[in-house]
Amino acid sequence: MIYLLLTILANVSIFMAFRSFSKYNINTFPAIITNYLVCVITGSLYAGPQNVISRVSTEQPWFNSAFLIGIVFVSTFYLMAKTTQLRGVATATVASKMSLAIPVVFSLFIFKIGANSLDLWNYLGIILTFVAIILVTKRQTTFSNDQVRSFKFFILPFSIFLLGGLIDTSLNYVNHTWLAEDTSAIFTIVVFGFAFIIGFTIILVKKIKFRTRDILAGVALGIPNFFSIYFQLKALSAFDNNGALLYPSLNIGIIIGSTLAAILFFKEHLSKVNKVGISIAILAILLLSHQAVINFFST
Repeated sequence: MIYLLLTILANVSIFMAFRSFSKYNINTFPAIITNYLVCVITGSLYAGPQNVISRVSTEQPWFNSAFLIGIVFVSTFYLMAKTTQLRGVATATVASKMSLAIPVVFSLFIFKIGANSLDLWNYLGIILTFVAIILVTKRQTTFSNDQVRSFKFFILPFSIFLLGGLIDTSLNYVNHTWLAEDTSAIFTIVVFGFAFIIGFTIILVKKIKFRTRDILAGVALGIPNFFSIYFQLKALSAFDNNGALLYPSLNIGIIIGSTLAAILFFKEHLSKVNKVGISIAILAILLLSHQAVINFFST
């Protein structure tokens, strides 16, 4: 449970960093690429530079997966920025969080991890997770007819849905199949290393300039970003790689934590629909973890 809470905290910190980008006029792409380099540095300091050098090898069974996930990372962040510009933050958030459907389905029916341990209340909690995400992130937004008729209007959030689900499913598979307790940090470092190389290449080709504020924003983003993936892998191990339980709990926790942070630090106001969504989210968490709750009170 501690790794789940730490993953939620890291992701909420990422949300806070992103929310500050518009306030301080941060150029998103340079900040994101800087963030990947900072992730590598943070991970190397955490795991030990010598340990990282000795453990990184193309012979590792997860090496090619790390490269592919690094590509998806850069693509997803870019599409998130485009979706936010066209459809708003709420739509981008819903698309990314609803993507939990993909790792849940793969965990239950493809990987067949933990399917026998779920009961009716757990499945109800999974269903309520989707309802809660929609209600908590619902905002009053109007779009022009030209926007609605645009191909990008629909394909961008759908792309985030697919790529976000692909990332979580891939992490679930790699952690279940290849990673050991002492290789989680190394794998995470390599993923972010590939993301940095790919992103920096794009920076050079497009001749995008870095400003001091963009670099500082990347530092603020990069430290929690490394731990968000590292702790997610640890949480998967703690949940016996049961993505069907972890990802609904994780996404609900991030939504609630980010909403509370927005209220506290950005003075956001919740509508009645948002408040209903939070109530459903709390109920979903109780249903998803009811076995642990029962065991806690029975001891």
